[in-house]
Amino acid sequence: MKLSPRLLILSCMLLLSTSISAQLQFDRLSFKGFNATGFGGFFNFSVPVSEADYITGEMGLDVFSSNGNNVVLVPLLAGYRYSINRSGTGFYVEPNIGYSIGATDIQLQDAGGNYYDQKISGAATGVGVGYLFEPAGRIQFNLAIRYEHVFGNAGQNLLSFRISHAFTFGRRQ
Repeated sequence: MKLSPRLLILSCMLLLSTSISAQLQFDRLSFKGFNATGFGGFFNFSVPVSEADYITGEMGLDVFSSNGNNVVLVPLLAGYRYSINRSGTGFYVEPNIGYSIGATDIQLQDAGGNYYDQKISGAATGVGVGYLFEPAGRIQFNLAIRYEHVFGNAGQNLLSFRISHAFTFGRRQ
């Protein structure tokens, strides 16, 4: 049986993760004359590298609609969550990098009058700033704001407000 590299990476993240955050977010997307408010859902996998920092992996789905035009984005990101007070909770900064797969029904017209689909997939990078609340038992709550830019011919900018709840699989020693 041959595993795809993406499936192998996802499997490793699931096995190594000490927590998975189920996230909801409210988004603002803009690119080439398209502006819309949307919503999304994410899974954020974290693996501790120190008492206060984590390597993170993320996959999600964002949906936008405006004036009959629709956009769907599926980001696949890797990042590093750095806890400001070095405790693993409180304020943090999380830069990330990866790839965003996108689809839209927005049609563009070339110089010859032919219509073609807008291409919105591409490399993505961004940064999040948030606050991890002290866990109550095995539950941890997170609020964050994140900016992401997807490179490509459309050059999307995404600003998100995130709310998440962590599912923890083990305690840190």
